[in-house]
Amino acid sequence: MRLEAHRKQNRVLTYAGRAAKAAVFFVINYAIFFFAPSSFFSTTGLLTSEIEATISSYFLVIASLTALNILLKDNVIGLASSVCLGLVQALYIYVITDGGVLTISLSGLALTLKFKMLLYLMMAIPAVNMLKQISDYLSRSSTQPIEMVEVEG
Repeated sequence: MRLEAHRKQNRVLTYAGRAAKAAVFFVINYAIFFFAPSSFFSTTGLLTSEIEATISSYFLVIASLTALNILLKDNVIGLASSVCLGLVQALYIYVITDGGVLTISLSGLALTLKFKMLLYLMMAIPAVNMLKQISDYLSRSSTQPIEMVEVEG
């Protein structure tokens, strides 16, 4: 009975720690995926209601998948959310940068920045992280000890 109570207490502490970590990552995601792009588009005069809705939608999906990944990281649902998170982050980077071409108008002068190679490098980060999560999950599940239980009777 004591062992079961100890396991429940450890599980509560584990999930409390994960919830705190998820809260920290929520703030980080807010800064990276919402505040910074909104501020950039606002200061350059490119912020439209469509871009604002895109930023908000992607941020909510990214924040939700991050929290799900952190809270359920030992579960296959955590792995699935991690894979989806990598895909959504890469897609967000592509969509928000308009495929690596950004046009800014300053004082009647149109400045077009083409950064497709940099865009692909930025998109590679979530893709590599996604592959790392899959690899970690597969190696973790194959090395888990099997708990043998004796059945009396």
